[in-house]
Amino acid sequence: MKILINLFLAAALLGAYACGDKPAAPAEEHSGHDEAAGEAGHDGHEDEDGHAGGGGLVEITAAAQAEAGIKTEVMRRAAVAETFQAMGRVLQDAQKPQHVTAGGTGRVKALPAALGAAVRPGEVLAVITTSAGAETQVTAPHKGLVTAVHAAAGDQVNEMSFLVTLTDVDPLWGVLDIPERNLELVKPGQKAGIRTAAYPNAVFSGTVVSLSPEIDTLSRTVKARVSIENPDGLLKFGMFIDASVRTGSYFQGVAVRADAVQNGPEGAFVFVKTGKTVFTARPVATGREKDGLVEIKKGLSPGDKVVVEGAFLLKSEMLKAEMGGDEHAH
Repeated sequence: MKILINLFLAAALLGAYACGDKPAAPAEEHSGHDEAAGEAGHDGHEDEDGHAGGGGLVEITAAAQAEAGIKTEVMRRAAVAETFQAMGRVLQDAQKPQHVTAGGTGRVKALPAALGAAVRPGEVLAVITTSAGAETQVTAPHKGLVTAVHAAAGDQVNEMSFLVTLTDVDPLWGVLDIPERNLELVKPGQKAGIRTAAYPNAVFSGTVVSLSPEIDTLSRTVKARVSIENPDGLLKFGMFIDASVRTGSYFQGVAVRADAVQNGPEGAFVFVKTGKTVFTARPVATGREKDGLVEIKKGLSPGDKVVVEGAFLLKSEMLKAEMGGDEHAH
C-alpha cells in the first residue's frame, strides 16, 4: 500500500519537481499562504526564490492527499496537563469485605449467590427455612462481589452464621510504585488515568489517597495507594495497571501530536498547509512532551493548519525532490 501511495504522489509531483526545481505554487495559492501567515502572526516574508521563508514546499493534489491519508489540525492555544507514568496493581487485601449472616435460626434452602457473582443492593443472597416452616430471604446490604461462600443448601444455621462475604469493588484500591526520583511530584488528591492490558481502550478514573512512609530499599520506589472507580466491575483483583498521574501543573500555548513533528538536518519541523495543494516545512522549537503531545515554543501560532497524519510521507517526498535537484546540479 505504501508503494502505491508513493507512486501516486510521485506522479502528482512529476511536473513540479522536474530537473530538481522547487515548485512555484499558483498565484491564488501564494495569496492563500500569505493570508494564513498573516493570520498566524508570521511576517510572511519571501526568500529569493519567491517562497515563504521557513523551509521547502511540497505540492500535492487534493486527490493524492486523500489517497495518502494526509490530515491536518488547526492549532489552538490550550493548557495541557503535565503527567508522569507509574506502574502498579489492583489490591485485594485493601478492600473492605462484609460478612453477611443468616440473621436467624433455620436451614439453608437455597444459596443463589455464586462465588464471584456481582450483586446489587437488595438482591437475594440466600433463602432460609425456619423451624416453623416459614421462609426468609437474606439480601445484599450493598453492591459488590461475592468473594467467599460459607454455607451450602441444607446447612443448619443460626443468627450469627456466615453465609457469604460481600466485597465492594467500586471503588477499588490499587497501589502504584513511584520511583524515588519522582517522589516530589506525587501528592494525595492528585487525579490519575488508569489503564490495564485487559481493556486497552478504557481509562478508569483514579485518585491518589496516600503515600507509604517508607521506601523499598531494593527497587527504590514508594508505594502510593490509589482509589480507582470501577462502576462496571471490569477491574479485577491482582490486575497490573498503568497510571498517568496528573501533577497539577500545565504548560500553556500550542501543542501538536508527536507524530506531526519531523526531524531534519537543521532540527525539528512540521508541515503547515499553506494552500489547497501546498504544504510548507516550517522549523519549530519544541518543549515538553506529555501524553502524545509536544509543546511548541516557537514556529507555530493558533490558526496554523498542521499536518498530523502523513507528515513522514511528505518529508520523504520533499527529500526525494531535494536529492533529485542535487543529482541534476552535478
